Amino acid sequence: MNKVFTFFVMFFLLTSQGIANPYTSFNSVLDALSTQDAQKSLDIFTKDFGQVISGGTFGVGDALGPLGVYASLKISYRSISKDNIIVKDTDSKGLFFPMLHFCIGLPYDFNTILRLSRFDDTTIIGAGLLYELFRPKAVIVPAISLQSVYNNACANTDSNEFKAWNLKNSILLQFSKIPLLKPYVGLNYDITHLSAYTSKYAGMSSDVNGFGYGAGLSVSLGVFNFIFDVFTYSDEPTYSFGMFMSF
Repeated sequence: MNKVFTFFVMFFLLTSQGIANPYTSFNSVLDALSTQDAQKSLDIFTKDFGQVISGGTFGVGDALGPLGVYASLKISYRSISKDNIIVKDTDSKGLFFPMLHFCIGLPYDFNTILRLSRFDDTTIIGAGLLYELFRPKAVIVPAISLQSVYNNACANTDSNEFKAWNLKNSILLQFSKIPLLKPYVGLNYDITHLSAYTSKYAGMSSDVNGFGYGAGLSVSLGVFNFIFDVFTYSDEPTYSFGMFMSF
């Protein structure tokens, strides 16, 4: 168990190093635009950023029970929108975040969710709740859960500073009774707010919201497991891959 935990920590640290920062053109791109175009570009950037910081919120579709624990390292990747010139100006092809993600079982069919990341000069702290609405007895019937997760992000790289939060409200159907393989599908409603703290448009903010949908698969290999999903929001996919322990 100690070796597995050490692997989680080392992998998290390694993935947090040496990748080009996609936010270094935040000020320069906005500064070159008119107010109307700057607002439009900020809205597009907010949409993509909100999805990548909230990527990988799924994984446990049923209540863990009191003191049940799910600990994971998740990596989310968001394909950037074609009009996201803030990120494209840095020659980045997408947005990427590793995330430490934990679920802890509570009484009355609740799980609490905790998330943490430090990557690309950006700190993300998240928390939420899952409630198992329906627990099946048959293998072919999915568990139904409601989930709400809040993620707060603060970015400051080379004097390009912005702050954002995302609230992802979801309904999740997971076939939790299937041995080894546990497929799931979900529907999200996202709200993202982002505020610029630098550039000549410091104080400008953006609010975007909308529905997303997707599917994934959890593979159980004893204590050590894997998970992968794809969720689409505004016609662009967000991919999440994770390694987790549950006990």
